[in-house]
Amino acid sequence: MCGIDTDRKPVFSLARLAPAAIALMACVGSVAASAEELFLLRPQTRVKVTVLEWMPTAGEYREWTALNGEYVVSTAGSISVPLVGEVSADGRTVLEVAGRIAEALRQQTGLVNPPATSVEVVRYPSIYVNGSVDRPGEFEYRPGLTVLQALAMAGGRVRRTDPLGGYSELEQIRYVGKLGRAELEMNRSAVKQARLEAELQEKSTIELPAELQQGSAKQSVEAILREEEAIFSARTDSFARQLRSLEELSALFAEEIKVLEEKMAAQDRQVSIAEAELKDISKLVNSGTVTKSRETSLERILADLQSDRLDLAIASMRAKQRLSETERDIVNLKSQRKTEIVRDLQVVNSELEELRLRREISRQLLQATGASISRRGMELMMDNQTLSFFIVRGGDNGETFQASPATRLEPGDVLEVRLDFPEMAAGTAPSAPAASVNLLSR
Repeated sequence: MCGIDTDRKPVFSLARLAPAAIALMACVGSVAASAEELFLLRPQTRVKVTVLEWMPTAGEYREWTALNGEYVVSTAGSISVPLVGEVSADGRTVLEVAGRIAEALRQQTGLVNPPATSVEVVRYPSIYVNGSVDRPGEFEYRPGLTVLQALAMAGGRVRRTDPLGGYSELEQIRYVGKLGRAELEMNRSAVKQARLEAELQEKSTIELPAELQQGSAKQSVEAILREEEAIFSARTDSFARQLRSLEELSALFAEEIKVLEEKMAAQDRQVSIAEAELKDISKLVNSGTVTKSRETSLERILADLQSDRLDLAIASMRAKQRLSETERDIVNLKSQRKTEIVRDLQVVNSELEELRLRREISRQLLQATGASISRRGMELMMDNQTLSFFIVRGGDNGETFQASPATRLEPGDVLEVRLDFPEMAAGTAPSAPAASVNLLSR
């Protein structure tokens, strides 16, 4: 019996000519029944794109290495794929995105059939756990994650005596460290971004943004810049050597063609002289002045000259062919370098987006920690207190609702864990604080 594991990350391929396709046809009914459960992509989702093309002559698949790799759905809800451009992904399944990429590649390349394309979710948008837990913060989402499991990921209920769900000084120090680490990683990624942009624009030096050249980050940025400058010089020198080698080879072929053309011109003159001499000798043979052997000897010499002329022409054609191949190699070298830089730049930009989000979350958690410590006034044992759960879903314009331990979370959710005190039992359940909503919206 065919079954679909909904906890696994969905993968879809177009035009995959493999034996598994036969077995897949038998599972169409069950796949259709669970299609609504497929995850809808959203910003900050990291996906892996794989493109293969079936080569009938070789009997094997060929990878499109320039396109294969990991991509992050941007805040605008799209991924940028080389050769294809921006592909809308927000609110779509991996099946739909794979189909769009394959069809766009077919139109761009002129293929009869679209290449085999698969899109796999590598990492889902994070969830955030806040409130009366031991380790509040950002956690990786997986399909089927429940409130109780998220509570376990956050270390369980808070291990301190604070009825307001506050934080300790140790946690405050931890958030300071997280914030500093996020700042350092952002500086490193920003310098790498500047280096890649300098390579893309073929500049001789790396130009840093103004915000990295001042303030407390200047000292750490200088050390990072020295490392990136070493990488910049090595990559630039390597590319320049390869390009110079191909250009020198191209110049040699051009010079060879020039010499061969000069030799062909000289050979043409010798052929003309031999033809004229043969014409005169033929007249003398007809008049009986010279023997026939003299005419035959000149004909043999003329044939040898014409044969040498053909050899020179063939050599010239071969040199022109090698020159054309070398010029094509130069174009491919430049194109490959640009493609690699653009792909690396896209990864760095995605990392910067994630780091900015992580920094803002750490900053808000640090602020909440300081406020909680300042209001700590009484100490109660919390082990006997009941926990209540609230989920903030959808950002500022989303919804806040109370959940149970078995409630399933969605990527990007903020889980607020609170202690349920007797004095609150008679009243209505409080709404999640605005700070939790801000965590998601940022």
